[in-house]
Amino acid sequence: MKVIASIFSWVFIPLLIPSYCMILTLFTVSFDNFFNGSGSLWSIPNEIKYALLNLYLIFTLIAPGISLLVLRNRKMISTIDIQDRTQRFFPILLMFFYSIALFLLLFLKTKDTTIPHFIFTFPLSGAIVSIALFAANYILKISLHAAGCGIMFGYILAYVIQQQYFEFWILFIPCIISGVTISSRLYLKKHTFEEVSHGWVISSGITFVINLIPF
Repeated sequence: MKVIASIFSWVFIPLLIPSYCMILTLFTVSFDNFFNGSGSLWSIPNEIKYALLNLYLIFTLIAPGISLLVLRNRKMISTIDIQDRTQRFFPILLMFFYSIALFLLLFLKTKDTTIPHFIFTFPLSGAIVSIALFAANYILKISLHAAGCGIMFGYILAYVIQQQYFEFWILFIPCIISGVTISSRLYLKKHTFEEVSHGWVISSGITFVINLIPF
């Protein structure tokens, strides 16, 4: 059981969550609500979808992943999963800057196009979540895994309620991932229930609200 819990923890590490979210919303059939004009990511041409996904991979997985390895090599963090609360401030700050950079890039490139706002409000919500986690880390060792799951839930929920049609199963994915990931962190005794619940609630709430904002 411990092996399975560890596998879930690695498959659903926070760095992978944004890419999972993009894959779900870019490649799952949906049609936007004509009245709110929010737009459907599924309707974007495939070449643009893959270009956007590559940007997300670079800014939310590859660059942060390399940065964490550098921090570990320089003894600024002891492990990649950053179990020591006092070592989490700089990595969270790094995620803030990467999220802001991705937001500005996508906002400036897509603001005058028909590409839906979710493409840039998602990294914006990630930046704001990073600020909230940075502040909360002074008090509690918030679960970053739970925070990542909360981001997925908040984003997917905000997206689907602005669509006229969507595949209903997409709502179950973030719920299942949240369940197995949070259960794994608790089983491995990496966090308390308070730490995972605070991380999930803070992240899901902020992400949901930001992705509802019309641009």
